[in-house]
Amino acid sequence: MDPPEDSMNPLKRQSDKPVDSLSGMEKKKLKEAIMARNNDIEDVSKRLEENQLQQLIGNLELFQNQKNYVEAKIKVVEKKQEEWVLKEKMVQLDIENFQNEKQQCSIDMKIVESKTQELRSKIDELTGKKADLKSKKEQKISQFRNDKLWMENEEDEYAELIAENELGTKTDDRMKNEVEARKQVHEAEILAMDANLNLLQTQLDGFVNKEAENATLKSIILKKQEELNGQEENAKKVLEDLRIRQDQFSDEIKTLEVKKEKIDADIEATKQEIDDGNDGQDEQETEHPVMTQSQSTSNGLERPRRVSFTNDFGDPVFPIVRYDDSDAEHIDQPVEQDDEDIPNQDEQEDHDKEQEEGDEVQADEAPTDGPSCSTQDIGKAKPKKGGKRNPKSKKVQQRYPKSKKVQKRDSKAKVQERSQQIHKNYEVYNAKLHVKAYFREFGYTGASDAAKQAVDEIIASVEEKNCSVVQLVQGAPFPENECRGLKTQLMQITMAPRVEKPESGSSSSRRSWDYVRHLTYTGDMYLDVATVTGEDVIKCAAEFKTTKTNHVFGPPETEKICDVLEGDSTVVDAERTFFEQQSQHPLNGSSHPIPVISKDDEEGLKNLLANASIFMVDDVNGWNGFQFEAFNLEKISEVLKANSDVQVLRQVPQPTNKNFNFTAEHQKKDESGVYHFTEHHKLEDFLGNHKKCLQEVTREAYNEILASPANKDEILENLGEELRKHQLPLGKHEKDTEAAEVMKKKVPKSATLLSFGTNVDLTGEASEEQEKNCAKLPDSLAPAGRGTLLNLAYEKIPGLNDVQMYLKPPAARTTGHFESNSIGSININLGPGDCVWFAIPAEFSQSLGKILRNHRARKDTQRSAFAQTWWPNEEECIKEGIVFHKFVQKPGQLVYVCIGTYHWVQSDGYTANVSWNVMQPSFHQMAVAAIMNDHYLDLGCDNHSIVPIEYISWNMVISQEPVEEKDFRKLLKVIMMRSLANLQATLDFINNKKERDDKNKKKKKTTVALIRMEKTGVNPMTFGQDEDAVARCKSCAQVLFNFVPVNEENVILCFKCIHTKKGLNTNKINVIQCYDLDYLVSVFDGFQIE
Repeated sequence: MDPPEDSMNPLKRQSDKPVDSLSGMEKKKLKEAIMARNNDIEDVSKRLEENQLQQLIGNLELFQNQKNYVEAKIKVVEKKQEEWVLKEKMVQLDIENFQNEKQQCSIDMKIVESKTQELRSKIDELTGKKADLKSKKEQKISQFRNDKLWMENEEDEYAELIAENELGTKTDDRMKNEVEARKQVHEAEILAMDANLNLLQTQLDGFVNKEAENATLKSIILKKQEELNGQEENAKKVLEDLRIRQDQFSDEIKTLEVKKEKIDADIEATKQEIDDGNDGQDEQETEHPVMTQSQSTSNGLERPRRVSFTNDFGDPVFPIVRYDDSDAEHIDQPVEQDDEDIPNQDEQEDHDKEQEEGDEVQADEAPTDGPSCSTQDIGKAKPKKGGKRNPKSKKVQQRYPKSKKVQKRDSKAKVQERSQQIHKNYEVYNAKLHVKAYFREFGYTGASDAAKQAVDEIIASVEEKNCSVVQLVQGAPFPENECRGLKTQLMQITMAPRVEKPESGSSSSRRSWDYVRHLTYTGDMYLDVATVTGEDVIKCAAEFKTTKTNHVFGPPETEKICDVLEGDSTVVDAERTFFEQQSQHPLNGSSHPIPVISKDDEEGLKNLLANASIFMVDDVNGWNGFQFEAFNLEKISEVLKANSDVQVLRQVPQPTNKNFNFTAEHQKKDESGVYHFTEHHKLEDFLGNHKKCLQEVTREAYNEILASPANKDEILENLGEELRKHQLPLGKHEKDTEAAEVMKKKVPKSATLLSFGTNVDLTGEASEEQEKNCAKLPDSLAPAGRGTLLNLAYEKIPGLNDVQMYLKPPAARTTGHFESNSIGSININLGPGDCVWFAIPAEFSQSLGKILRNHRARKDTQRSAFAQTWWPNEEECIKEGIVFHKFVQKPGQLVYVCIGTYHWVQSDGYTANVSWNVMQPSFHQMAVAAIMNDHYLDLGCDNHSIVPIEYISWNMVISQEPVEEKDFRKLLKVIMMRSLANLQATLDFINNKKERDDKNKKKKKTTVALIRMEKTGVNPMTFGQDEDAVARCKSCAQVLFNFVPVNEENVILCFKCIHTKKGLNTNKINVIQCYDLDYLVSVFDGFQIE
């Protein structure tokens, strides 16, 4: 407030008369005027003093804020420094580990080289012995020939002597016996030499095989050394970067300490000035360098104003405000903040609940508009002596509140509004897909140019981008790649070189005697499969009965099988070069192309089956008589019957690059989880709903667009609403799970839910036409093709080699997955719509698993990320450098998903697909299937391989199927060796249980009897109530080979379920033994690797 004008302009004398000449009245007025002016001056001085004091208090508050900020920043940097020190120690430990492993590799290499030298000397020795023996044999044969000629001459002479001397027949017989005896001696000697030669050859082959194994092991060690060298170099670079960062942290802390010291000095100086000002310092002592000069009024007083302030370090700080009373109403106004920038408390809590364990929420290290630190100690300046604290100091503190108070929003309303908007957007997306589907089927005949343009714009807005395929020239040699570059890993995991047996009772191999553990196919082998006999396997396996230790093979390689396998980009780089040659132009897309061949390219099909990760065959309708007409929906309705139930997956229609969780209140970025549920509906209702949505609701809107193209946006919105209103209603069925019922309750009213008919089985007599139709395809692609491995199981496995059909509306999703045991699969698009496919080559599976497991969008308590399904993000794959395929499957095209390829699919219109699995007869396929068997067991919770590997392997050898690939023959031998050992342990377990039952008849509730069938050859059996040739536990689905327990109701149960699960009828168990172990031993011995 400005001083009164009167006080600044006192009464002037009317004349220049001296004071003494003034009258008494004039003197009195002059005196009063002087006193008034002195009072005004005193008031102004006090006000200046108070303003300057408040300025100092504000400065003190500012310095304290700066100090708190610097201290907080020092703590942050120190914490970072501690973290980096820990990282440095960890990297140093990694380097030490790499160096130790390199030393161990060097030792292993020396051992291998030493053994190789020993083997080479033995081979040379045996080769010399073999050559000497051959030479002796040739000499013996030559001698035998000479003796034979001599004996023939002698025989003639004896005959002449006998005739001349008329000797009796006894002499004749004696001479003949002598000649025959000498012949037999010669022949026996030659046979003995042949036997010795065969023995030497067998020993020589064994040593040569061991030498080859040593060479393989040597190459593995060399590769490991190279990997360790690379890892060590990378670790050293990381260590160097860490040390540089440590130095930077130290320098930053020093700089901050200097700042802090200077701020402390400023604080002390300011406090001193405040104390001096309160004690009545004059105006010079109350001046402060922060104050800026302003324009003066006519009376010479300074008008308050707002000024900016920056400290000596360039840090942003709160502004200092000089004000008069008129400014008060503006001081306490909160700073406005954008609504989108304010975190919603309820949303944040929901978000935090869904974070993966171990995620850290990091606060901002520096504020955007000033230090955000506590001000509780600011503004505690001493009041003036004899008076109260200046009332204006409260306003000074109000300018710097302890925290910004933001009015809490109505979070539920905001979230609901945002969720409804997302559902509205996806309504329109669904409408566009329906327009596209209708156009693809019916076109726009007779439409105007404007109408055609409107439809084209709608279709273009939902077209998939970044799809890539390359049509191959017939017979083009697709690059060979040794199991996608993974063959060495596969061999090491499934056919590891022999190691020494563990000591009896070793903790790594002890097993419970309550039941025999599941057969596994990975881990160490304690016997040499190239030289061991079946009897040796049985003998070693029998030791388990007394030692409780497996002396044939070790536990599975849990660490190696947890995330499946991992390769590098060598294979895809070679493929890109090949694709560029085929397409004759460079590849620019971010997705890796897939090859497409014609159905007449037999050589191309063979190459792709062995080497590709995924490929397509064009125009399969009519291939070898295969006809799409067999899968007409009218025929399918007759086959399945209209009142039969169909499994329906309910999902939100959305673009492939989005993944909306319709069950959550708060949506997180980069969501990869899967959110859908399964219902059961009548087939007639399901198909009728699809027909109504496309041919009635969409047709009406489509015609409106053709008639009024300018109103297409409004028509699309209305179409989206109509499709939502006519969607298949949520039902309640006895087959629906509790989890599905829970999900149904979370579905908002504004949600559009599509209906995806999944896993429609086409089996049995009613679908005989469809089965025969699929059997017309080439054997390598047919569900039960001759020579394929699944055909050797002699059973139909639902969802595996049984044909299934999928009935899709637009945007239906098949979420990310491997096929069962990572075997191959066939998928044929019957049309009329397209399907968009994504796939990850097998060599990048582990990289994908890591980003899925660490994904913040979903908790993952499983050891493997692949224990659950996902919808991976295309952009994230690009960001993480994971190679992926993206392509469109059109009607008439067959997609073959090769071994170990992870994939996910979304339909682009109304379409039907048929699918089944195939298993090619190769080392690659059997090795991956065996690894996945152990992968499932490692996950626990009764996870079992659906592929009966043990049955297939024995059936293949017993039926003498041709196996040309040496590595495949060796793998089959390894599987049979493991199987023999497990069967002997099972037999010992059964006999032991019988003995215990006989001793404790009164106490035991379960009795066991062994029934021997003494089966030979491949004659598929039936077990209990199961008509299939493969026995599976009815409780947990474990495959049971050779020893099949059944209860009194002829229900198959494994020993684990008999022992651990309650509520099963296990009073009497009959164990059916199909093959005698001696017979299997003879099969094992008769199958040679070479």
